[in-house]
Amino acid sequence: MKKLVAFAAVVAVALAAPTAVGAGQGKTKYLGQFESSGDLSFVVKKTKNGKKVFNYKWEGFPLDCKGTPETSSSNLTFSVKVKNKKFETQAVDDQQNPGALLKLKGELNGKTEANGTMSIEGKNVPVDSGGRKKCDSGKVGWTAAAPL
Repeated sequence: MKKLVAFAAVVAVALAAPTAVGAGQGKTKYLGQFESSGDLSFVVKKTKNGKKVFNYKWEGFPLDCKGTPETSSSNLTFSVKVKNKKFETQAVDDQQNPGALLKLKGELNGKTEANGTMSIEGKNVPVDSGGRKKCDSGKVGWTAAAPL
């Protein structure tokens, strides 16, 4: 059974603007992978105020928890604005107990490709094996594409 713990917004710094991605239906779904292991997905959607990234999800994101390899699977519970083809945000897990910080950066390349980095660190990071641990992923690169 997959454990998904939603990350709540702390800071949402948006850096991206409308492009032709998803121009036909107004939204495009991207599927991707992290450079060492794990999968991600998200949707870029046109809104009346420009483009936004919705439903950013990850599974099996690689973590180092005091020398022990772990993974994390979760999703963002908010959208992220896109400006000049770029997006960026920070979030913490559980606003009442902010023990895990996520940093996400991305860039849309052309109409069907994207890349970026993501990191998760903190003393109370939810891990897929159960519970929470002190972990730090470092910056992990990712790539994604919209299936044709």
